[in-house]
Amino acid sequence: MNCEYVKCLEFFSGIGGLHYAFILSEIKGEVVASFDINTVANSVYKHNFGKDPITKGIDSLTIEDIEKYKANCWLISPPCQPYTRGGKSLDDKDQRAKGLLHLIDILPTLSDLPNYIFLENVLNFEKSKCREKLVNQLCLTNYEITECLLTPLQFGIPNDRLRYYLMARKRSNSFELKDIILPHEYLKNATIHQTWPLSSMLKKDYQQENHSEPSDTFLLSTYLEKLNGEEIKKYLVPEKYILKSFNFRFDIVLPTDHKCSCFTKSYGSHHIYSSGSLIQTKNLEFTNYNFEDPSSLLNLELRFFTPEEIARLHAFPLKSQVQKSCDDLLKSNYNGPYLEFPENISIIQKYRMLGNSLNCFVVSKLLRYILFL
Repeated sequence: MNCEYVKCLEFFSGIGGLHYAFILSEIKGEVVASFDINTVANSVYKHNFGKDPITKGIDSLTIEDIEKYKANCWLISPPCQPYTRGGKSLDDKDQRAKGLLHLIDILPTLSDLPNYIFLENVLNFEKSKCREKLVNQLCLTNYEITECLLTPLQFGIPNDRLRYYLMARKRSNSFELKDIILPHEYLKNATIHQTWPLSSMLKKDYQQENHSEPSDTFLLSTYLEKLNGEEIKKYLVPEKYILKSFNFRFDIVLPTDHKCSCFTKSYGSHHIYSSGSLIQTKNLEFTNYNFEDPSSLLNLELRFFTPEEIARLHAFPLKSQVQKSCDDLLKSNYNGPYLEFPENISIIQKYRMLGNSLNCFVVSKLLRYILFL
């Protein structure tokens, strides 16, 4: 394991998913600065980490803005909309990609390049021009690159959230020039890993160190809160949302299931078809759903996952875990900071921020066993 003290810059910090993941990785170091322009997310970040993210646009950061922190690691989770159908798939032409493209452009101009770079994004980023530009720059500046497409299901977490990950580590200056891989060669032969542990890892050593990790995916009930009748009513899906969903096969799950679908920032709204799973709370023996007759679904009393349940599925450290098996994913001696939302944050705002977030546990493993190996 790398013994170098790691000083991270966290770009597009949101509510701090990468920050939590770095802490959970148990790598010796700190996040020295974070950057985001979302004022609501920044208030949550300040509430939990005790310092404000920098609100200067990432696309306007100067060399001096970055170099003054003397950071040797970049953690990057840029907006996903440029690479999704819902965001019109504009890729590098999307204004929301400007921040990432600026970081790519500014990288070789730094007097001291970061030793480590980590990036997380959605499926399809691996096909994007932004990824091609990033890989080109990393190859030309002598980085070793590892790319993955992984889901929390592969780590024992019952949430199907397939994500793209890139880890880049700076090679030493003594590295032979003849061994440098040119960008076109890398792009032609690149392997994007889709299994965990990665085939390149020492699986035996990994499994020995992680002997307490689950071999099977936990039940969803592990992550659910024990809500009373009034609390359940607060999260019930309004009947009008269901009745308007003729022939839309939205995802209904039972507490005994081992999987739920990916949550988006639209969760908790009328977009019940594609924003995430709904929990069936009544008549649990009935699973022969007739989506051509939405009224037949009303007696199932479908409810939304609560923000806290989604946060658990994303492996954010919370002060109270529901069951011990859920807490097993995190270190038993973890003592904060925890994810808490300020009282002025609405439920819809919580859903939006969590829908945009990442899985802290998955990222912590990638940091520990790939990036900082």
